[in-house]
Amino acid sequence: MQRYFTEERLIAGEVYASESDTHHMKNVMRFREGQAFHMVDSTRTAFLCEVVDVDDSVHFKVMSKIDESPELPVETTIFCPLLKGEKFEWMIQKSTELGAFDFNIFDAERSVVKLDEKKRLKRLTRYEKVIKEAGEQSRRNQIPEIHFTGTLKDLDFDAFDAVLFAYEGNVNNPAKSMNQVLESLKPDSRIAFVFGPEGGFSDDEAALMEQYHSVRLGARILRAETAPLYALSAISYKFEQPASH
Repeated sequence: MQRYFTEERLIAGEVYASESDTHHMKNVMRFREGQAFHMVDSTRTAFLCEVVDVDDSVHFKVMSKIDESPELPVETTIFCPLLKGEKFEWMIQKSTELGAFDFNIFDAERSVVKLDEKKRLKRLTRYEKVIKEAGEQSRRNQIPEIHFTGTLKDLDFDAFDAVLFAYEGNVNNPAKSMNQVLESLKPDSRIAFVFGPEGGFSDDEAALMEQYHSVRLGARILRAETAPLYALSAISYKFEQPASH
């Protein structure tokens, strides 16, 4: 079942798809009259819809509300540096599928990738497209946002219930495991997960983050793009399992 998102609020009745969705429906999915699909509106509510007519734009009707809860019970914001090559797009795609709430890109001291403002804006357009497609594919009820922020010194974590700092120096030290930190949290908590670039955090950055929950991601050193997937999987296991488990 194909899923789309609209910035409008849907109500019972007939609606026309946006230009971009019309292109995808007509030319990629080859929608025809009677085709069913899902549309998520501005209130993050999903609806079952049916195509009425396919012409210059796709005309569809809203059939019924879909009662489901595909979002993680906790809001997890990923604080990440840019990564080389296609690693970054792969990371945000998979993190979206695993339930990331949003992404903040910070400038790490050892980041290899450096972009000027013009290139950042161009990248954001591309990243937003990757995230939107991943949200549609994984049947999310919301599309994570993505922003460029400053350095770690510029970040404000006051709004979060827990800040998880994944540092490779924690493999053999007494930092807490992910499970130990998650045990202290409740559904509806807000979590910040912070990981570094391919070269790791500098000593100054590590010292700056010591005040937060320094966590181990198992006994192995993970690649930068793997770290948030580990964290989101652990969070999903903790908060999305039936109570009996």
